[in-house]
Formats: sequence, C-alpha cells, structure tokens
Amino acid sequence: MRSRVLPLILAGGLFAGCATDPGPKPDQQLQATRTAITEADRAGAQNVEPAMLTGAREKLDSAAALIEQQEYEKAKRLLEQAELDARLAEARAHSQELRNEIGDIKASIDSLQRNLESQN
Repeated sequence: MRSRVLPLILAGGLFAGCATDPGPKPDQQLQATRTAITEADRAGAQNVEPAMLTGAREKLDSAAALIEQQEYEKAKRLLEQAELDARLAEARAHSQELRNEIGDIKASIDSLQRNLESQN
C-alpha cells in the first residue's frame, strides 16, 4: 500500500509545482508596450484616439500589477493587447495627419484653379 501512495504523492507534488510556475517574466513585452505607447504619444494619438490610448495605458498598469503578483501569462496577454491598442492609435493618428495634409493640398489646388479661372 505504501509503495503505491508515495509515487502518487510525488506526482501530485510535481504537478502542483508546475501549476504554480509563473513562467518567464514578460520583460521584452513590457518594453515593447511602453515603446508603443510612447510612439503613439509622439504621433498625436491622444488627440485622435484618446480612449484607445488611455485604455492601452490602463492595460499597461494592470499588467504591471500582475507582474508584481507573478501572474506573468496574464500580464503578457494584457501587454500584447495594450501594445496593439497603442499601435492602432498611432496608425490612426498618422492617418488623420495625412488626411489633414490632403485637405490642405486640395485647398491649395482649389485656390490655384480659382486664380487661373479669374485670369481667363
């Protein structure tokens, strides 16, 4: 009887040890997310997609708290989401900037056309 119980206890301990292993700390993802948020800020995403950028920051903060609790997998998922949110906000900010530039170019073209028409 004893010879059967000991392997079960050892196996249970091994599985319990695996279940509590937090895995690798997501340092690279943390840095990538911080970089993405900084780049989104530089692109003016706060003016174009403030809610999305705020959400990315909140996810970053939540992930940092999870890292403190050694919940690395959950933290990594949140960091990935936050990075994607920040990248999307940055892309939308760049798109808005391009739309503004196109609007300026169209206005210049319209002005030039009016000048040409008035000269004829």
